[in-house]
Amino acid sequence: MKLLVSGRQLFLSQDLAARIGVEEALFLQHLYYRLETQGMEKEGHMWYRQTYQGWAKQCFHWNIRKIKRIITKLEHYQIIVSSNKLNSFNTDRSKWYRIDYEKIDELLQKKIYAQEELFHEESNLPEVKMTKANTDQSDEIANIINYLNKKAEKQFNEHSKTNIRLIKAILKEGYTVEDCYLVIDEQVRNWKNDLQMNKYLRPITLFRPGNFESYLNDALTRLQDKNIDFEPVVLDFDEGECY
Repeated sequence: MKLLVSGRQLFLSQDLAARIGVEEALFLQHLYYRLETQGMEKEGHMWYRQTYQGWAKQCFHWNIRKIKRIITKLEHYQIIVSSNKLNSFNTDRSKWYRIDYEKIDELLQKKIYAQEELFHEESNLPEVKMTKANTDQSDEIANIINYLNKKAEKQFNEHSKTNIRLIKAILKEGYTVEDCYLVIDEQVRNWKNDLQMNKYLRPITLFRPGNFESYLNDALTRLQDKNIDFEPVVLDFDEGECY
């Protein structure tokens, strides 16, 4: 499989980044490198053991909060498989990680048209493809607004330039339609029955970049309720930088 490469190069697959996000693809590449150089075979797979603090030391350009969000998202989509059941002691809550390469193959089979939104300088698609991309993204944005209307019992205009601009910016950052649905579900759960907060179930609040990441992190954390913040020190004699 040539998707992931060995060594300390800052490489990533553009096809994969277009589907799961640039940061997620970079982290996946780093995990692949650690599996190749420090992985341990358990239960027929190669695993790598690390804590969030350890990840932050290796990938110094991300803080722990960002790393938690990236890992939780990859766990949610089952691209990364994690477990603390491989530890020698019950009190050891550090986690082991491996990559599900079959999930990656499944993702790469899904056709996309919006890759130029992430890689402007490398986009040489003909005009017909650009039109298809714009059409598909417009449909995605309309679906997101309609999903919000249904869940929150609202009537926001799917043709509103402000709404389109907000959601388009979120998708351009590498977030997915499914991420938008997760945020909507999470905030509807929190605010729909709250008379004071219900009014904030609106695109300008949910899809504002600073808000969206926080809401998504909350949603993913809820889905991954098995995550435990107790993180004992793990000795890593090849900690180093992230490439």
